[in-house]
Amino acid sequence: MNQNGKKTTFIAIIGIVAVMVILLTGTIWIGKSAREDSEEAARTVSLLYLDELAGRREQVVADNLQGRINDLQTALELMTEEDLSDMEHLQAYQAKMKRLFKLEKFAFVDTNGLIYTSLGPQNDIDEYNFDYHTLKKAEISIKNLKTKNKKVIIATPVDHFSLEGHELIVCFMEIDMKEMLSGVSMHSRDSKTTFSNIYTCDGVALTDMILGGLAEEDNLLDALAIAEYEKGYSYEKIKSDFENHVSGEASFIYNGIRETLSYTPVEGTDWMLTYLIRESVISGQISSISDGILLRSVIQSVLTVLVLIGIFTFILMQSRKNAKLQMEKETADAENRIKQQELDERIAMQEKIEQQSHALSDALAVAEEASKAKTVFLSNMSHEIRTPMNAIIGLDNIALNDPDTPPKTREYLEKIGVSAEHLLHLINDILDMSRIESGKISLKNEEFSFPRLLEAVNTMFSGQCTDKGLDYQCHVSGQFHDYYIGDSMKLKQVLINILGNAVKFTPVGGKVELSIRPKTTYNGRTTMEFTVSDTGIGISKEFLPHIFDTFAQEDSSSTGKYGSSGLGMAITKNIVELMNGNIHVESEKNKGSKFIVTVTLQDSSRKQSDDKIDEIDVKNLSVLIVDDDPMACEHAKLVLEKVGINAEIAASGEEAVEKVNIRHTRMEPYNLILIDWKMPDMDGVETTRKIRSIAGSESAIIILTAYKWDDILDEAVAAGVDSFLAKPIFATNVLEEFRAALLRKNVTQAPAKSKSDLEGKRILLAEDMEINAEIMTMVLQMRGMEVDLAENGRIAVEKFTDHPAGYYAAILMDMRMPEMDGLEATRKIRAMEREDAAKIPIIALTANAFDEDVQRSMQAGLNAHLSKPVQPETLYETLESYL
Repeated sequence: MNQNGKKTTFIAIIGIVAVMVILLTGTIWIGKSAREDSEEAARTVSLLYLDELAGRREQVVADNLQGRINDLQTALELMTEEDLSDMEHLQAYQAKMKRLFKLEKFAFVDTNGLIYTSLGPQNDIDEYNFDYHTLKKAEISIKNLKTKNKKVIIATPVDHFSLEGHELIVCFMEIDMKEMLSGVSMHSRDSKTTFSNIYTCDGVALTDMILGGLAEEDNLLDALAIAEYEKGYSYEKIKSDFENHVSGEASFIYNGIRETLSYTPVEGTDWMLTYLIRESVISGQISSISDGILLRSVIQSVLTVLVLIGIFTFILMQSRKNAKLQMEKETADAENRIKQQELDERIAMQEKIEQQSHALSDALAVAEEASKAKTVFLSNMSHEIRTPMNAIIGLDNIALNDPDTPPKTREYLEKIGVSAEHLLHLINDILDMSRIESGKISLKNEEFSFPRLLEAVNTMFSGQCTDKGLDYQCHVSGQFHDYYIGDSMKLKQVLINILGNAVKFTPVGGKVELSIRPKTTYNGRTTMEFTVSDTGIGISKEFLPHIFDTFAQEDSSSTGKYGSSGLGMAITKNIVELMNGNIHVESEKNKGSKFIVTVTLQDSSRKQSDDKIDEIDVKNLSVLIVDDDPMACEHAKLVLEKVGINAEIAASGEEAVEKVNIRHTRMEPYNLILIDWKMPDMDGVETTRKIRSIAGSESAIIILTAYKWDDILDEAVAAGVDSFLAKPIFATNVLEEFRAALLRKNVTQAPAKSKSDLEGKRILLAEDMEINAEIMTMVLQMRGMEVDLAENGRIAVEKFTDHPAGYYAAILMDMRMPEMDGLEATRKIRAMEREDAAKIPIIALTANAFDEDVQRSMQAGLNAHLSKPVQPETLYETLESYL
């Protein structure tokens, strides 16, 4: 090898080594920096989260204690002179108070320290921590503090209470600690990262384990005395705060585990409520993500170096080969030099083409594998990020609606909300793109209102343009049907993406225009042309061929200025092509752009004038939200209330089934049920299946999830699910999916349910109020029914017994009647051994409208529960459904 070749080889080796060192060192440095920044952010967020939770939970505990003090005062106010007449009456009164307020003990203390309980006098006053001689006001203390069987003692002085010559000076209630805190959840459900507890100022635990079960000591302060504290925190500060009843927080390492503790005093007691979060668990999760990213980056760097080595090796080999050919050409005969030279050049060119062909094939295979890996990674990461994003947006909305939020904090929260929604939009774009590339996206084929689609788009962008100072126009030319069949959501997404870019890239004073015209109509199908034009910044001729490439941006600075992800146009083009349409763009730099979209939709004969289902009265909409996460429920309820929808909440699938059963019995079904997919014990699909078995298809059911639902789609639809929505929810998305679900059910086209003819039916009416009986008789006779009146439940049972089977078609039963109420009368009728006793419809007519009343009616054997005043049409419909 000559001197130049050796020099080239040496330079190539040095270059490869330098690139490898730079790539590996940079990757490791970036990974370590990201891990440190993530851990610091986790600690900051943990402190904010713990302070918020501790403050709220302390108020709940204080309110619960004050409620118990109020219960004690209420019990004393209920006391009568007869209750103090002798020991027997006093004990009866005490037993009643114990049952009423769920107490372990309700007792009095006389001047000699003798304790009077419902079970008799006791001489164990020394076991209690209050001084009955000096007690001046209500006082809270703990009994059995050093045992697991802790009791809360609430004592208050009393005046002028005398029993058989003994003066009673103190009244106290004894409550089991678990019962005391039953309404105050001190557990973090199944979480292994956060723990809540209550301690005395001396560090004695009143509820759960010390430091979430990690500590070996029996006292919190003893455990914290051996902990290692982060900079700015100390054991002396915690001990002083506990002694002085002061709020605070600390970050420390105990037994090798990093933890953060927030504590706050409970008003009216010497208790301290704490919240503990295990930073090590969160940091470990963050570190695992960072390590994964670092490992993938190192692998990518190594692969890059290997590719560079291959390229340099190829160049060196090619140089040597060319030198050899050159030497052979120089030694050839002069006569054949030109021919030999042409032949060698052809051979060299052929070899080069073959090598390039192999290289291109290998590069294509690598690119395809990389693209597949990228799609899987983007899909997984999008869903992993969506779950915490749901919590961020939910907590942000809840905090913004808290009237006690300071103005400065509200400003920060609003900025967080804007940033979170922007990030969520980017995540949705990435997820859409990954679904498109993986071939998992599909089009719906549903009937939709074309005018309503345009109305929604125009409403959205006319407001945006007005706010930005743009002129927005929408022009429709030609004849259109009121309804078409296709995927309205995907079509709307295309228009929103294009119009959104037009608004975003058009400066103040500009113009944005949407034009729609039918191009052709043939064989029940219409080809439409949508044109979006603007007077914005335009696109250069050089970049125009790349406008639909993923992550393509003409100017990288536009990302920061306009917030673009570079995926919107790629997604738009793919959706249009899925709809067998095409998209074309014309643009000139600094003069504006024009996007032309052509799609074909199937015609529908349905008229807008026949449309009743699209008109949804949100004020009368009845919605049930089912989610085991209280924060998610509160967020969803808050979002719906902003548009005027009143929603109920169920914390589990079992509770949801019970609520639906009660509503079904009342003939007041929910219009819409939103069910979380991932719930313990009974998931969303199983909950849907049980609801359908009870109430049929009277309610629309939409599954909420932060995960992909592709794998359960068939099972969910078979169970009765009408649609799916991604978390976090927005009111407009809920209403759109609700409307689409109703359309899929063909509500307006469904045949009317066959109704029983009420003419001539004989009804047994059990009603003790004469005026109510007269009114109900007239209502029933208006539909040609015959009525037999029973003045109470006993008479109703006798009349049913005295007549043959089938004589009465149904029984209308009042619940509150003398001699025998409606529930007892129903039980007696159902227990009879005659063929119609178990089958005859018995319908409750009552003013008892609570859920407990409905449950008692169902348990007694009634078929339906109608609350007074009963609307005639509701009564007729109920009778028709059972006869």
